[in-house]
Amino acid sequence: MDTRKRRERRLVSGIGVSGGCAAGPLFFLNRAEAESIDPEESLPASPAEEWERLAKALETVKEELGLLAERTQASVGEEEAGIFRIHAMLLEDEDLLDAFREEILRKGKSAEDALEAGVDRFSAILGALDDPYLAARTADLADLATQVRRALRGRSSSHGTALPYPCLLVAEDLSPSETILLDRTSLLGLVTLRGTPSSHTAILARAMGIPALVNVGSLDPLYDGETALLDAVAETLLLAPTEEEELAFLERVERERRIAREHEAYLHALGDRPAVTQSGRRILIYANIGDGSEVESALAGGAEGIGLLRSEFLYLGLGELPSEETLFHAYADVVLRMGDKRTVIRTLDAGADKQLPYLGLPQEENPALGMRAIRICLARREMFKTQLRAILRASALGRLAVMLPMIVSPAEVRACRELLDECMRELTAEGKVFDQNLEFGIMIETPAAALQARELAEQVDFFSVGTNDLLQYTLAADRQNPLLAQLCEENREPVLRLIGEAADAIHEKGGWIGVCGEMAADLRLTQRLLALGVDELSVAPPYLLSLRRRVTECE
Repeated sequence: MDTRKRRERRLVSGIGVSGGCAAGPLFFLNRAEAESIDPEESLPASPAEEWERLAKALETVKEELGLLAERTQASVGEEEAGIFRIHAMLLEDEDLLDAFREEILRKGKSAEDALEAGVDRFSAILGALDDPYLAARTADLADLATQVRRALRGRSSSHGTALPYPCLLVAEDLSPSETILLDRTSLLGLVTLRGTPSSHTAILARAMGIPALVNVGSLDPLYDGETALLDAVAETLLLAPTEEEELAFLERVERERRIAREHEAYLHALGDRPAVTQSGRRILIYANIGDGSEVESALAGGAEGIGLLRSEFLYLGLGELPSEETLFHAYADVVLRMGDKRTVIRTLDAGADKQLPYLGLPQEENPALGMRAIRICLARREMFKTQLRAILRASALGRLAVMLPMIVSPAEVRACRELLDECMRELTAEGKVFDQNLEFGIMIETPAAALQARELAEQVDFFSVGTNDLLQYTLAADRQNPLLAQLCEENREPVLRLIGEAADAIHEKGGWIGVCGEMAADLRLTQRLLALGVDELSVAPPYLLSLRRRVTECE
Protein backbone atom coordinates (compact mmCIF):
# COMPACT_ATOMS: atom_id res chain seq x y z
CA MET A 1 0.00 0.00 0.00
CA ASP A 2 1.25 3.48 -0.92
CA THR A 3 1.64 5.40 2.35
CA ARG A 4 2.83 8.65 0.74
CA LYS A 5 0.77 11.68 1.58
CA ARG A 6 -1.21 12.74 -1.47
CA ARG A 7 -0.29 16.15 -2.83
CA GLU A 8 -2.86 18.86 -3.32
CA ARG A 9 -4.68 18.82 -6.64
CA ARG A 10 -3.54 21.83 -8.64
CA LEU A 11 -4.04 23.17 -12.19
CA VAL A 12 -1.04 24.93 -13.73
CA SER A 13 -1.05 26.99 -16.94
CA GLY A 14 1.74 27.53 -19.44
CA ILE A 15 2.31 27.90 -23.16
CA GLY A 16 1.70 24.85 -25.32
CA VAL A 17 4.41 24.59 -27.96
CA SER A 18 3.36 21.31 -29.55
CA GLY A 19 0.12 19.38 -29.77
CA GLY A 20 -0.87 16.29 -27.87
CA CYS A 21 -1.62 15.04 -24.39
CA ALA A 22 0.33 12.84 -21.99
CA ALA A 23 -0.18 11.39 -18.53
CA GLY A 24 2.40 10.05 -16.12
CA PRO A 25 4.57 10.77 -13.08
CA LEU A 26 6.59 13.97 -12.96
CA PHE A 27 10.37 13.70 -12.90
CA PHE A 28 12.22 16.86 -11.83
CA LEU A 29 15.60 17.29 -13.51
CA ASN A 30 18.15 18.45 -10.95
CA ARG A 31 21.37 19.70 -12.48
CA ALA A 32 22.83 20.98 -9.20
CA GLU A 33 24.83 17.86 -8.34
CA ALA A 34 25.85 17.11 -11.93
CA GLU A 35 27.11 20.64 -12.48
CA SER A 36 28.79 21.18 -9.10
CA ILE A 37 32.31 22.55 -9.42
CA ASP A 38 35.32 21.77 -7.27
CA PRO A 39 36.86 25.17 -6.32
CA GLU A 40 40.30 23.80 -7.11
CA GLU A 41 39.20 23.17 -10.71
CA SER A 42 39.12 26.91 -11.40
CA LEU A 43 42.64 27.61 -10.09
CA PRO A 44 44.62 28.71 -13.14
CA ALA A 45 47.81 27.11 -14.40
CA SER A 46 50.04 29.09 -16.76
CA PRO A 47 48.21 31.26 -19.35
CA ALA A 48 49.54 29.09 -22.18
CA GLU A 49 48.27 25.91 -20.51
CA GLU A 50 44.88 27.45 -19.77
CA TRP A 51 44.47 28.65 -23.35
CA GLU A 52 45.38 25.19 -24.62
CA ARG A 53 42.78 23.64 -22.30
CA LEU A 54 40.08 25.99 -23.53
CA ALA A 55 41.05 25.58 -27.21
CA LYS A 56 40.85 21.78 -26.87
CA ALA A 57 37.47 22.05 -25.14
CA LEU A 58 36.15 24.27 -27.94
CA GLU A 59 37.27 21.74 -30.56
CA THR A 60 35.64 18.92 -28.58
CA VAL A 61 32.34 20.77 -28.44
CA LYS A 62 32.45 21.56 -32.17
CA GLU A 63 32.90 17.85 -32.88
CA GLU A 64 29.99 17.02 -30.56
CA LEU A 65 27.82 19.62 -32.29
CA GLY A 66 28.60 18.01 -35.62
CA LEU A 67 27.40 14.67 -34.26
CA LEU A 68 24.27 16.34 -32.85
CA ALA A 69 23.55 17.89 -36.24
CA GLU A 70 23.86 14.49 -37.94
CA ARG A 71 21.62 12.85 -35.34
CA THR A 72 19.03 15.62 -35.63
CA GLN A 73 19.05 15.51 -39.41
CA ALA A 74 18.45 11.76 -39.39
CA SER A 75 15.75 11.73 -36.71
CA VAL A 76 14.02 15.11 -37.06
CA GLY A 77 15.04 17.07 -40.16
CA GLU A 78 17.64 19.21 -41.88
CA GLU A 79 16.18 22.55 -40.80
CA GLU A 80 16.33 21.55 -37.12
CA ALA A 81 19.87 20.20 -37.60
CA GLY A 82 20.85 23.70 -38.71
CA ILE A 83 20.45 24.85 -35.09
CA PHE A 84 23.56 22.90 -34.12
CA ARG A 85 25.51 23.93 -37.19
CA ILE A 86 24.87 27.56 -36.27
CA HIS A 87 26.05 26.82 -32.71
CA ALA A 88 29.30 25.39 -34.08
CA MET A 89 29.87 28.54 -36.12
CA LEU A 90 29.37 30.70 -33.03
CA LEU A 91 32.37 28.97 -31.45
CA GLU A 92 34.48 30.19 -34.39
CA ASP A 93 33.48 33.83 -33.97
CA GLU A 94 36.71 35.85 -33.76
CA ASP A 95 35.26 38.43 -31.36
CA LEU A 96 34.30 35.70 -28.91
CA LEU A 97 37.69 33.99 -29.24
CA ASP A 98 39.43 37.34 -28.70
CA ALA A 99 37.44 37.81 -25.50
CA PHE A 100 38.60 34.42 -24.24
CA ARG A 101 42.22 35.19 -25.14
CA GLU A 102 42.15 38.50 -23.31
CA GLU A 103 40.75 36.94 -20.13
CA ILE A 104 43.41 34.20 -20.13
CA LEU A 105 46.52 35.71 -21.71
CA ARG A 106 46.19 39.25 -20.35
CA LYS A 107 44.28 38.81 -17.12
CA GLY A 108 45.65 35.39 -16.15
CA LYS A 109 42.27 33.77 -15.55
CA SER A 110 41.57 30.05 -15.66
CA ALA A 111 39.88 28.55 -18.71
CA GLU A 112 36.64 28.20 -16.72
CA ASP A 113 36.64 31.80 -15.51
CA ALA A 114 37.64 33.09 -18.94
CA LEU A 115 34.76 31.15 -20.49
CA GLU A 116 32.25 32.73 -18.11
CA ALA A 117 33.66 36.25 -18.49
CA GLY A 118 33.95 36.04 -22.29
CA VAL A 119 30.44 34.67 -22.77
CA ASP A 120 28.98 37.23 -20.35
CA ARG A 121 30.72 40.08 -22.17
CA PHE A 122 29.69 38.84 -25.61
CA SER A 123 26.10 38.20 -24.48
CA ALA A 124 25.85 41.72 -23.09
CA ILE A 125 27.00 43.15 -26.43
CA LEU A 126 24.48 41.07 -28.40
CA GLY A 127 21.67 41.83 -25.96
CA ALA A 128 22.27 45.56 -26.30
CA LEU A 129 22.07 45.54 -30.10
CA ASP A 130 18.91 46.74 -31.77
CA ASP A 131 18.61 43.44 -33.60
CA PRO A 132 16.22 40.79 -32.21
CA TYR A 133 17.95 37.98 -34.11
CA LEU A 134 21.39 38.75 -32.67
CA ALA A 135 19.98 39.42 -29.21
CA ALA A 136 18.32 35.99 -29.28
CA ARG A 137 21.74 34.36 -29.77
CA THR A 138 22.49 34.94 -26.07
CA ALA A 139 20.47 31.79 -25.26
CA ASP A 140 22.62 29.86 -27.73
CA LEU A 141 25.76 31.17 -26.04
CA ALA A 142 24.50 30.01 -22.64
CA ASP A 143 23.96 26.51 -24.04
CA LEU A 144 27.41 26.52 -25.59
CA ALA A 145 29.03 27.70 -22.35
CA THR A 146 27.52 24.72 -20.52
CA GLN A 147 28.86 22.32 -23.12
CA VAL A 148 32.35 23.85 -23.08
CA ARG A 149 32.36 23.80 -19.27
CA ARG A 150 31.64 20.08 -19.34
CA ALA A 151 34.36 19.51 -21.92
CA LEU A 152 36.87 21.34 -19.71
CA ARG A 153 36.10 18.85 -16.96
CA GLY A 154 36.40 15.87 -19.28
CA ARG A 155 32.68 15.25 -19.50
CA SER A 156 30.77 14.66 -22.70
CA SER A 157 27.68 16.54 -23.85
CA SER A 158 26.87 13.83 -26.38
CA HIS A 159 24.99 11.62 -23.93
CA GLY A 160 21.38 12.27 -23.07
CA THR A 161 19.72 12.63 -19.69
CA ALA A 162 18.84 9.22 -18.29
CA LEU A 163 15.18 9.01 -17.24
CA PRO A 164 14.50 6.48 -14.46
CA TYR A 165 11.00 5.59 -15.73
CA PRO A 166 8.41 6.76 -18.28
CA CYS A 167 7.66 10.28 -17.11
CA LEU A 168 6.78 13.89 -17.75
CA LEU A 169 10.13 15.66 -17.48
CA VAL A 170 10.19 18.93 -15.53
CA ALA A 171 13.15 21.32 -15.89
CA GLU A 172 13.93 24.97 -15.30
CA ASP A 173 14.65 25.12 -19.01
CA LEU A 174 16.28 22.85 -21.56
CA SER A 175 18.89 23.65 -24.16
CA PRO A 176 18.52 22.40 -27.73
CA SER A 177 21.33 19.88 -27.15
CA GLU A 178 19.63 18.50 -24.04
CA THR A 179 16.30 18.29 -25.85
CA ILE A 180 17.54 16.32 -28.86
CA LEU A 181 19.38 13.87 -26.57
CA LEU A 182 16.41 13.06 -24.34
CA ASP A 183 15.53 9.39 -24.02
CA ARG A 184 12.48 9.25 -26.27
CA THR A 185 11.48 5.77 -25.03
CA SER A 186 10.83 7.10 -21.50
CA LEU A 187 9.84 10.69 -22.28
CA LEU A 188 6.06 11.10 -22.19
CA GLY A 189 6.02 14.88 -22.21
CA LEU A 190 8.04 17.98 -21.40
CA VAL A 191 7.39 20.82 -18.94
CA THR A 192 9.72 23.80 -18.48
CA LEU A 193 9.42 26.59 -15.94
CA ARG A 194 10.82 29.13 -18.40
CA GLY A 195 11.09 29.30 -22.19
CA THR A 196 9.22 30.73 -25.18
CA PRO A 197 7.28 29.14 -28.05
CA SER A 198 9.85 30.52 -30.52
CA SER A 199 12.92 29.10 -28.77
CA HIS A 200 15.07 26.47 -30.46
CA THR A 201 14.00 24.01 -27.77
CA ALA A 202 10.32 24.58 -28.58
CA ILE A 203 11.03 24.15 -32.30
CA LEU A 204 12.72 20.80 -31.62
CA ALA A 205 9.90 19.62 -29.33
CA ARG A 206 7.35 20.35 -32.06
CA ALA A 207 9.42 18.62 -34.71
CA MET A 208 9.96 15.59 -32.45
CA GLY A 209 6.23 15.32 -31.66
CA ILE A 210 6.69 15.68 -27.91
CA PRO A 211 3.72 17.15 -25.98
CA ALA A 212 5.31 20.18 -24.35
CA LEU A 213 4.35 23.06 -22.07
CA VAL A 214 6.77 25.92 -21.44
CA ASN A 215 6.84 28.96 -19.15
CA VAL A 216 4.70 27.45 -16.38
CA GLY A 217 6.39 29.69 -13.81
CA SER A 218 7.12 27.45 -10.85
CA LEU A 219 6.38 23.94 -9.65
CA ASP A 220 6.91 22.59 -6.14
CA PRO A 221 9.57 19.83 -6.27
CA LEU A 222 7.44 17.97 -3.72
CA TYR A 223 5.33 16.92 -6.73
CA ASP A 224 8.29 14.86 -8.00
CA GLY A 225 6.90 11.38 -8.74
CA GLU A 226 3.29 12.58 -8.53
CA THR A 227 0.94 11.80 -11.40
CA ALA A 228 0.11 14.71 -13.69
CA LEU A 229 -1.98 15.25 -16.83
CA LEU A 230 -0.35 17.36 -19.55
CA ASP A 231 -2.64 18.91 -22.17
CA ALA A 232 -0.49 20.91 -24.60
CA VAL A 233 -3.55 21.95 -26.62
CA ALA A 234 -5.42 23.39 -23.61
CA GLU A 235 -2.04 24.60 -22.26
CA THR A 236 -2.57 23.10 -18.83
CA LEU A 237 -0.88 20.70 -16.42
CA LEU A 238 -3.13 19.07 -13.81
CA LEU A 239 -1.17 17.95 -10.75
CA ALA A 240 -2.43 15.12 -8.51
CA PRO A 241 -5.67 14.52 -10.43
CA THR A 242 -8.48 12.44 -8.99
CA GLU A 243 -8.81 8.85 -10.14
CA GLU A 244 -11.86 9.79 -12.18
CA GLU A 245 -9.99 12.64 -13.91
CA GLU A 246 -7.03 10.42 -14.67
CA LEU A 247 -9.21 7.65 -16.09
CA ALA A 248 -11.18 10.05 -18.29
CA PHE A 249 -7.94 11.67 -19.52
CA LEU A 250 -6.35 8.30 -20.39
CA GLU A 251 -9.47 7.33 -22.31
CA ARG A 252 -9.23 10.61 -24.23
CA VAL A 253 -5.53 10.03 -24.97
CA GLU A 254 -6.25 6.56 -26.33
CA ARG A 255 -9.18 7.88 -28.38
CA GLU A 256 -6.99 10.60 -29.90
CA ARG A 257 -4.27 8.07 -30.68
CA ARG A 258 -6.80 5.84 -32.45
CA ILE A 259 -8.12 8.78 -34.46
CA ALA A 260 -4.55 9.80 -35.32
CA ARG A 261 -3.78 6.27 -36.55
CA GLU A 262 -6.92 6.24 -38.70
CA HIS A 263 -6.11 9.71 -40.01
CA GLU A 264 -2.56 8.65 -40.88
CA ALA A 265 -3.85 5.61 -42.74
CA TYR A 266 -6.30 7.79 -44.67
CA LEU A 267 -3.58 10.29 -45.54
CA HIS A 268 -1.26 7.57 -46.78
CA ALA A 269 -4.07 6.31 -48.98
CA LEU A 270 -4.14 9.79 -50.55
CA GLY A 271 -0.37 9.86 -50.94
CA ASP A 272 -0.21 8.45 -54.47
CA ARG A 273 -3.16 10.39 -55.83
CA PRO A 274 -2.86 13.78 -57.55
CA ALA A 275 -3.92 16.73 -55.40
CA VAL A 276 -7.06 18.01 -57.11
CA THR A 277 -9.39 20.65 -55.69
CA GLN A 278 -13.18 20.30 -55.59
CA SER A 279 -13.37 22.37 -58.79
CA GLY A 280 -10.94 20.02 -60.58
CA ARG A 281 -7.81 22.18 -60.41
CA ARG A 282 -4.53 20.26 -60.20
CA ILE A 283 -2.08 21.49 -57.53
CA LEU A 284 1.50 20.24 -57.25
CA ILE A 285 2.59 19.10 -53.78
CA TYR A 286 6.37 19.30 -53.41
CA ALA A 287 8.84 18.83 -50.53
CA ASN A 288 11.47 21.11 -48.99
CA ILE A 289 14.69 19.22 -48.18
CA GLY A 290 18.26 19.95 -47.14
CA ASP A 291 20.05 17.07 -48.85
CA GLY A 292 19.69 13.53 -50.19
CA SER A 293 19.06 12.03 -46.75
CA GLU A 294 15.52 13.45 -46.81
CA VAL A 295 14.53 12.18 -50.25
CA GLU A 296 13.06 8.92 -48.92
CA SER A 297 10.83 10.70 -46.39
CA ALA A 298 9.71 13.10 -49.13
CA LEU A 299 8.77 10.25 -51.46
CA ALA A 300 7.11 8.33 -48.63
CA GLY A 301 4.91 11.39 -48.01
CA GLY A 302 3.85 11.45 -51.65
CA ALA A 303 6.00 14.39 -52.81
CA GLU A 304 5.53 15.00 -56.53
CA GLY A 305 8.84 16.84 -56.67
CA ILE A 306 11.35 18.82 -54.63
CA GLY A 307 10.30 22.46 -54.49
CA LEU A 308 13.31 23.59 -52.46
CA LEU A 309 16.67 21.88 -52.14
CA ARG A 310 18.62 24.07 -49.69
CA SER A 311 22.05 23.81 -51.23
CA GLU A 312 23.75 25.89 -48.50
CA PHE A 313 23.92 22.94 -46.13
CA LEU A 314 26.54 21.38 -48.41
CA TYR A 315 28.65 24.45 -47.69
CA LEU A 316 27.88 24.70 -43.97
CA GLY A 317 29.07 21.16 -43.28
CA LEU A 318 32.57 21.87 -44.62
CA GLY A 319 35.53 23.96 -43.52
CA GLU A 320 36.16 25.13 -47.08
CA LEU A 321 34.31 25.68 -50.32
CA PRO A 322 33.05 22.40 -51.82
CA SER A 323 34.46 21.39 -55.18
CA GLU A 324 32.42 21.11 -58.36
CA GLU A 325 32.63 17.31 -58.10
CA THR A 326 31.37 17.31 -54.51
CA LEU A 327 28.39 19.46 -55.46
CA PHE A 328 27.68 17.50 -58.65
CA HIS A 329 27.56 14.15 -56.85
CA ALA A 330 25.29 15.54 -54.12
CA TYR A 331 22.86 17.00 -56.67
CA ALA A 332 23.04 13.92 -58.89
CA ASP A 333 22.10 11.71 -55.93
CA VAL A 334 18.87 13.67 -55.38
CA VAL A 335 17.98 14.02 -59.07
CA LEU A 336 18.47 10.31 -59.82
CA ARG A 337 16.39 9.25 -56.83
CA MET A 338 13.59 11.64 -57.78
CA GLY A 339 13.39 10.10 -61.28
CA ASP A 340 11.09 12.07 -63.56
CA LYS A 341 9.92 14.34 -60.73
CA ARG A 342 11.14 17.94 -60.80
CA THR A 343 13.91 18.99 -58.37
CA VAL A 344 14.34 22.73 -57.75
CA ILE A 345 17.78 23.65 -56.41
CA ARG A 346 18.07 26.99 -54.65
CA THR A 347 21.53 28.42 -55.22
CA LEU A 348 23.69 29.25 -52.21
CA ASP A 349 21.72 31.20 -49.60
CA ALA A 350 24.52 31.95 -47.14
CA GLY A 351 24.78 34.95 -44.86
CA ALA A 352 22.38 36.22 -42.16
CA ASP A 353 21.88 33.19 -39.88
CA LYS A 354 23.96 30.87 -42.10
CA GLN A 355 27.47 32.29 -41.99
CA LEU A 356 30.42 30.65 -43.78
CA PRO A 357 33.53 31.66 -41.80
CA TYR A 358 35.90 30.55 -44.55
CA LEU A 359 34.52 33.23 -46.91
CA GLY A 360 36.06 35.91 -44.72
CA LEU A 361 33.12 38.29 -45.06
CA PRO A 362 33.22 41.42 -42.88
CA GLN A 363 31.01 41.55 -39.80
CA GLU A 364 27.82 43.53 -40.31
CA GLU A 365 25.55 45.38 -37.92
CA ASN A 366 22.49 43.84 -39.54
CA PRO A 367 23.34 40.59 -41.38
CA ALA A 368 19.72 40.01 -42.44
CA LEU A 369 19.99 43.16 -44.56
CA GLY A 370 23.59 42.68 -45.59
CA MET A 371 25.74 40.44 -47.76
CA ARG A 372 23.72 37.27 -48.18
CA ALA A 373 22.46 34.86 -50.81
CA ILE A 374 22.71 36.13 -54.41
CA ARG A 375 24.69 39.19 -53.28
CA ILE A 376 27.53 36.97 -52.08
CA CYS A 377 27.34 34.85 -55.23
CA LEU A 378 27.60 37.82 -57.57
CA ALA A 379 30.52 39.17 -55.52
CA ARG A 380 32.27 35.75 -55.62
CA ARG A 381 31.60 34.78 -59.22
CA GLU A 382 34.05 31.90 -59.48
CA MET A 383 32.48 30.31 -56.41
CA PHE A 384 29.04 30.83 -57.97
CA LYS A 385 30.14 29.37 -61.30
CA THR A 386 31.36 26.23 -59.53
CA GLN A 387 27.84 25.68 -58.21
CA LEU A 388 26.14 26.53 -61.50
CA ARG A 389 28.38 24.11 -63.41
CA ALA A 390 27.55 21.34 -60.93
CA ILE A 391 23.82 22.05 -61.28
CA LEU A 392 24.03 22.04 -65.06
CA ARG A 393 25.88 18.72 -65.12
CA ALA A 394 23.30 17.16 -62.79
CA SER A 395 20.51 18.42 -65.06
CA ALA A 396 21.51 15.78 -67.63
CA LEU A 397 20.37 13.08 -65.18
CA GLY A 398 16.77 14.12 -64.57
CA ARG A 399 14.27 16.95 -64.34
CA LEU A 400 16.13 19.82 -62.70
CA ALA A 401 15.43 23.52 -62.16
CA VAL A 402 17.62 26.27 -60.69
CA MET A 403 16.28 29.04 -58.44
CA LEU A 404 17.93 32.28 -57.28
CA PRO A 405 17.33 33.58 -53.71
CA MET A 406 17.01 37.16 -52.41
CA ILE A 407 16.50 38.84 -55.78
CA VAL A 408 15.67 42.56 -55.66
CA SER A 409 16.17 43.70 -59.27
CA PRO A 410 16.02 42.56 -62.91
CA ALA A 411 19.71 43.50 -63.21
CA GLU A 412 20.63 40.76 -60.72
CA VAL A 413 18.71 38.19 -62.73
CA ARG A 414 20.43 39.27 -65.95
CA ALA A 415 23.84 39.00 -64.29
CA CYS A 416 23.04 35.49 -63.06
CA ARG A 417 21.69 34.46 -66.46
CA GLU A 418 24.89 35.66 -68.10
CA LEU A 419 26.97 33.55 -65.71
CA LEU A 420 24.74 30.54 -66.37
CA ASP A 421 25.15 31.02 -70.13
CA GLU A 422 28.91 31.31 -69.64
CA CYS A 423 28.93 28.00 -67.76
CA MET A 424 26.88 26.40 -70.54
CA ARG A 425 29.44 27.52 -73.13
CA GLU A 426 32.31 26.16 -71.04
CA LEU A 427 30.65 22.78 -70.52
CA THR A 428 29.82 22.53 -74.23
CA ALA A 429 33.46 23.20 -75.09
CA GLU A 430 34.47 20.48 -72.62
CA GLY A 431 32.09 18.00 -74.22
CA LYS A 432 29.91 17.69 -71.10
CA VAL A 433 26.16 17.24 -71.45
CA PHE A 434 23.43 19.17 -69.67
CA ASP A 435 19.81 20.22 -70.14
CA GLN A 436 19.88 23.04 -72.69
CA ASN A 437 16.38 24.06 -71.54
CA LEU A 438 17.07 24.04 -67.80
CA GLU A 439 14.21 25.78 -65.98
CA PHE A 440 15.37 29.09 -64.54
CA GLY A 441 13.49 30.77 -61.69
CA ILE A 442 13.76 33.16 -58.77
CA MET A 443 12.45 33.42 -55.24
CA ILE A 444 10.02 36.19 -54.41
CA GLU A 445 11.08 37.01 -50.86
CA THR A 446 11.56 40.77 -50.95
CA PRO A 447 8.92 43.44 -51.54
CA ALA A 448 11.17 44.80 -54.30
CA ALA A 449 10.90 41.54 -56.22
CA ALA A 450 7.13 41.34 -55.77
CA LEU A 451 6.64 44.92 -56.91
CA GLN A 452 8.75 44.29 -60.04
CA ALA A 453 7.16 40.91 -60.73
CA ARG A 454 6.17 41.77 -64.32
CA GLU A 455 9.68 42.87 -65.28
CA LEU A 456 11.17 39.80 -63.56
CA ALA A 457 8.66 37.45 -65.20
CA GLU A 458 10.09 38.48 -68.57
CA GLN A 459 13.37 36.75 -67.65
CA VAL A 460 12.37 33.56 -65.82
CA ASP A 461 10.28 30.41 -66.11
CA PHE A 462 8.86 30.38 -62.60
CA PHE A 463 8.58 32.12 -59.23
CA SER A 464 8.77 30.50 -55.81
CA VAL A 465 7.63 32.60 -52.85
CA GLY A 466 9.74 32.45 -49.70
CA THR A 467 7.08 33.66 -47.30
CA ASN A 468 9.36 33.65 -44.23
CA ASP A 469 11.60 36.43 -45.52
CA LEU A 470 8.84 38.14 -47.50
CA LEU A 471 6.82 38.47 -44.29
CA GLN A 472 9.59 39.96 -42.19
CA TYR A 473 10.85 42.30 -44.90
CA THR A 474 7.33 43.51 -45.69
CA LEU A 475 6.38 44.07 -42.05
CA ALA A 476 9.89 45.14 -40.91
CA ALA A 477 9.46 42.57 -38.14
CA ASP A 478 11.62 39.61 -37.12
CA ARG A 479 9.23 36.65 -37.24
CA GLN A 480 11.39 34.78 -34.68
CA ASN A 481 11.08 37.54 -32.10
CA PRO A 482 8.45 36.37 -29.57
CA LEU A 483 7.46 39.98 -28.90
CA LEU A 484 6.43 40.32 -32.55
CA ALA A 485 4.80 36.92 -33.05
CA GLN A 486 1.26 38.29 -32.80
CA LEU A 487 2.10 41.19 -35.11
CA CYS A 488 3.32 38.74 -37.77
CA GLU A 489 0.33 36.46 -37.26
CA GLU A 490 -2.24 39.25 -37.64
CA ASN A 491 -0.71 41.13 -40.58
CA ARG A 492 -0.31 38.62 -43.37
CA GLU A 493 -2.64 40.42 -45.75
CA PRO A 494 0.06 42.63 -47.34
CA VAL A 495 2.15 39.52 -48.03
CA LEU A 496 -0.80 37.69 -49.55
CA ARG A 497 -1.49 40.64 -51.85
CA LEU A 498 2.13 40.60 -53.02
CA ILE A 499 1.83 36.86 -53.74
CA GLY A 500 -1.30 37.52 -55.81
CA GLU A 501 0.48 40.20 -57.86
CA ALA A 502 3.43 37.89 -58.49
CA ALA A 503 1.09 35.06 -59.54
CA ASP A 504 -0.70 37.29 -62.05
CA ALA A 505 2.61 38.48 -63.49
CA ILE A 506 4.16 35.05 -64.03
CA HIS A 507 0.94 33.54 -65.39
CA GLU A 508 0.75 36.31 -68.02
CA LYS A 509 4.10 35.03 -69.34
CA GLY A 510 3.07 31.37 -69.23
CA GLY A 511 5.10 30.47 -66.17
CA TRP A 512 4.15 28.92 -62.84
CA ILE A 513 4.37 30.00 -59.19
CA GLY A 514 4.95 28.04 -56.01
CA VAL A 515 5.17 28.82 -52.29
CA CYS A 516 7.91 27.18 -50.24
CA GLY A 517 7.82 29.15 -46.96
CA GLU A 518 5.93 28.48 -43.73
CA MET A 519 2.66 29.81 -45.17
CA ALA A 520 2.58 26.80 -47.51
CA ALA A 521 2.24 24.50 -44.47
CA ASP A 522 -0.41 26.66 -42.76
CA LEU A 523 -3.62 24.81 -43.65
CA ARG A 524 -5.65 27.86 -42.66
CA LEU A 525 -4.16 29.69 -45.66
CA THR A 526 -4.35 26.93 -48.27
CA GLN A 527 -7.66 28.04 -49.79
CA ARG A 528 -6.49 31.67 -49.96
CA LEU A 529 -3.18 30.76 -51.63
CA LEU A 530 -4.95 28.66 -54.25
CA ALA A 531 -7.44 31.48 -54.88
CA LEU A 532 -4.47 33.80 -55.52
CA GLY A 533 -3.31 31.50 -58.30
CA VAL A 534 -0.56 29.46 -56.62
CA ASP A 535 0.23 26.34 -58.68
CA GLU A 536 2.58 24.51 -56.32
CA LEU A 537 3.02 24.20 -52.55
CA SER A 538 6.27 22.93 -51.06
CA VAL A 539 6.57 21.90 -47.40
CA ALA A 540 8.74 19.78 -45.10
CA PRO A 541 8.10 16.03 -45.59
CA PRO A 542 6.08 15.58 -42.35
CA TYR A 543 3.43 18.04 -43.63
CA LEU A 544 2.95 16.57 -47.11
CA LEU A 545 0.06 14.23 -46.39
CA SER A 546 -2.04 16.70 -44.38
CA LEU A 547 -1.47 19.39 -47.02
CA ARG A 548 -2.56 17.04 -49.80
CA ARG A 549 -5.79 16.31 -47.95
CA ARG A 550 -6.42 20.01 -47.35
CA VAL A 551 -5.99 20.78 -51.05
CA THR A 552 -8.59 18.15 -51.97
CA GLU A 553 -11.04 19.92 -49.63
CA CYS A 554 -10.51 23.34 -51.24
CA GLU A 555 -12.76 24.77 -53.93
